[in-house]
Amino acid sequence: MPGDYLTKIHKETGLSAVTLAFVLGGAAGCDPQWGGEGGIDNPQILESIHNFQRSGGKVILATGGAMGPYLETACSSPNALSDAYKKALNTVGSTHLDIDIEASVSLDIMNEALQILQQQIPDLTISFTLMIQGDDYGLTDVLGVEVLRNADKHGVKVDIVNAMTMEYGTKLSDWGEAVIAAAESVHNQMKQIWPAKSNEELYAMLGITPMIGRNFNGKIFQIEHAKRLVQWAKTKKIGHLAFWSLGRDNGNCAGGGVSPDCSSIAQGDLEFTRIFQQYAGTKIDPTTDDPHHHPTTTTSNPPPHEKTTPKPHQKIDCSIENAHYPHETECAKYYWCYNGQPHLETCGAGTVWDPKINGCNFARDAHRTDCV
Repeated sequence: MPGDYLTKIHKETGLSAVTLAFVLGGAAGCDPQWGGEGGIDNPQILESIHNFQRSGGKVILATGGAMGPYLETACSSPNALSDAYKKALNTVGSTHLDIDIEASVSLDIMNEALQILQQQIPDLTISFTLMIQGDDYGLTDVLGVEVLRNADKHGVKVDIVNAMTMEYGTKLSDWGEAVIAAAESVHNQMKQIWPAKSNEELYAMLGITPMIGRNFNGKIFQIEHAKRLVQWAKTKKIGHLAFWSLGRDNGNCAGGGVSPDCSSIAQGDLEFTRIFQQYAGTKIDPTTDDPHHHPTTTTSNPPPHEKTTPKPHQKIDCSIENAHYPHETECAKYYWCYNGQPHLETCGAGTVWDPKINGCNFARDAHRTDCV
């Protein structure tokens, strides 16, 4: 990431905050690294971050994501994990830690570590970024609701519940409405976890992060949807509004398949950033960026991007860019060809790969009788 990258976008659009994803464990185990392979003290990355901060920008540090290795599993004790969190935050100069849970971790170790960290850093902001089961359901149970209940049990003050409003099933024809419906479902779940809080307090804890442009489930988050979401956020006064991702906020591949480098729709350069910046919010309004491999984002909110060697009996021709192939045995997985290599992808909870639409869909709608 060039040293002036974030600062230039700040000057062009007024970008006020970014989430940097992801800090993972690496070969050394319980040691925070960018993407699991680059030191947290990488001077080029830190130059860009600190330039952005000096211009008034805020930085959120995100761990977890779709790929791993998770810092939360590499560290075997609450004290070790809290030390790793603290090292990463201090190095970057951030007081906001976001935990993006898309795989099983020891909730007790993680939340005990967060409770320790909150005692050490009184002005620490903690957010959880969690997957959606469906727009009429809300967060997934194990990787969503249980994460929050366990945090509450351990006395962790959760500031933001950030819903990944992407890659889930819906019966609504309008994806913009499906994003808002999912947000309302999460708000209802939060009432059950924190019953003493008012509706207004819970909306102030609610975060929404859609995936701009084309999603892996075949849905498209359009410019008009972004404008509508900003108006809804203003009405509800939610605590966090973001999108995935800064590196995709351009129209360089309009009409193409899902890409980490562009939105796959016709749009102006940084158009979503400008729209989302119209929301002042009660806390922050960041977009998400990967500091290690800009502009290619290979981190959490989309399904995992794992370079994979398919089984020999399946012919996958990745000379065709953006080609898709179903997984040999698992209905919710498929291969996506990008940069000449097959990447193993996973559909959102409750959906399967539908070859007819080249996207994720409900099993019944995909007529995948082998998956129902």
